Amino acid sequence: MESGRFDQVVETVKGFYSRKDPAHDLEHALRVTAWAKKLAAEEGANSLVVELAALLHDIGRSGAVEKTHAESSAGLAATILRKYQYPEEVVSAVREAIITHSRERGYEPATLEAKVLYDADKLDFVGPVGIARLFAMAGVNGWTFVGENSCEEFYRGRIVHYRDYLFTESAQRHFEHLLRYMEGFWAEFKAQLAEMNWFRVN
Repeated sequence: MESGRFDQVVETVKGFYSRKDPAHDLEHALRVTAWAKKLAAEEGANSLVVELAALLHDIGRSGAVEKTHAESSAGLAATILRKYQYPEEVVSAVREAIITHSRERGYEPATLEAKVLYDADKLDFVGPVGIARLFAMAGVNGWTFVGENSCEEFYRGRIVHYRDYLFTESAQRHFEHLLRYMEGFWAEFKAQLAEMNWFRVN
């Protein structure tokens, strides 16, 4: 990793991420970058491509409404990387990975680097960090803890099923460990709610 140019990219994206919700901010991007670096080492992917793609993958979340956030992010990422004179093959690979990290328009990751980014993004939504992000999203979206339009509904309907779509064996292994933590959390959470039920006013 060329640390000098990478650090410049980090500085550039700070302004983009300052406008994002707490679940998709710079800290999220940096955690996904760390996961991407780990998975790249375990799977033999190009670390430069996956780390850049992870850092830039959500910068377009507040972009043009006619584009998905992945498409907006990919376009911005290409502009930023060309500004810092990254080789065009790197720019193209990063752009491809970012566009396919979301399936909003039927995109599917094809390259190993794209698959690593996809998996790294999903791993940031399980385990203790996943719980924190879930409740951060609840604050933004006005969700309750349990019931309809709730944190638990999003968890049961979306996060649990991420494991069915992971591409790399490394990610599947990490996901199972972190999912067990979340399952334990929800079991304890529901148990406490049940114990406190007698406080409700009829």
